[in-house]
Amino acid sequence: MFRTAAAIFFFFSTVGNAAAASSFAGEFLSLGAGSRALALGSAYVALADDPTAVYWNPAGLTRLSQKQLHLTHAERFAGMVDHDFAAIARPGKRLHGMGVALLRVGVNDIHFTELADPGRPLSQNNRPYIRSTEASADYALYVSLAHRLRTSLSLGASIKMIYRQVASFSAYGLGLDLGLNYQLRPGLSLAATLRDVTSTPIIWNTDANDRISPSILLGATYQLKVAGGRATVALASRAGGDAVEGTPLHTGVEYRYRSLALRGGFEEDRQSLGLGLQPHRRIILDFAYLQHDQLESTYQLSANVSF
Repeated sequence: MFRTAAAIFFFFSTVGNAAAASSFAGEFLSLGAGSRALALGSAYVALADDPTAVYWNPAGLTRLSQKQLHLTHAERFAGMVDHDFAAIARPGKRLHGMGVALLRVGVNDIHFTELADPGRPLSQNNRPYIRSTEASADYALYVSLAHRLRTSLSLGASIKMIYRQVASFSAYGLGLDLGLNYQLRPGLSLAATLRDVTSTPIIWNTDANDRISPSILLGATYQLKVAGGRATVALASRAGGDAVEGTPLHTGVEYRYRSLALRGGFEEDRQSLGLGLQPHRRIILDFAYLQHDQLESTYQLSANVSF
């Protein structure tokens, strides 16, 4: 049942007609990146300081102090949707941050059905049968650059190349995201990410065209020392786009003490929890639990390696 629901969703988000599909043309890009960010309710636009900044806010790449590799894997909704994210980023001299990332979202075992006799209505003697079993895969390749204008202000940009495929249908797209991060005072940062600045086109091999409308992420984060550790409160909201109604609020809280971090968050009314461990000075492991309204919960694992 759950797999069927996911298959229906991804089918209509990829191969519907242009008018119908445009509402969900970029929905696979909204799944996020990194267990830390998702455990914080996706309130990460002002906090991004690792390779996942390529996705959340490219301006955050200026916070890197050394090269980092990030890997995330999740089998969302009881294994219905494979969600993978890999990124590598490094600091620089003229460009103070650079990064490359690949996002993949896949669904297997999508059943394409049709009636035994398409010319007759559905009935006891004219039942649907499985015509074929297909798979869907969506990819986004990000290439990001960031520059620190002054100590408190950073700007960044991500070019993203999109490839989508389901059965024999395929599509390509090219988009641009812009990011800004401003440190208002020590411990307090404000940020914004403008996604799909020029409306990202998605061009299908069926001659149908989709378009991802621009959206904006706004966020703030406040950090302070508490009981020998560091507490972080993060807020974010998103406006615009096609599939978002209203301005959903994202909230997250993190407490870090030495090599341990505890996290919790809300994405609208969906709860998330997380744990961070640093078993080695160059390795960070993050775990996240993500609640969902109608489908089963998700457990996600990420690793961050500095070198």
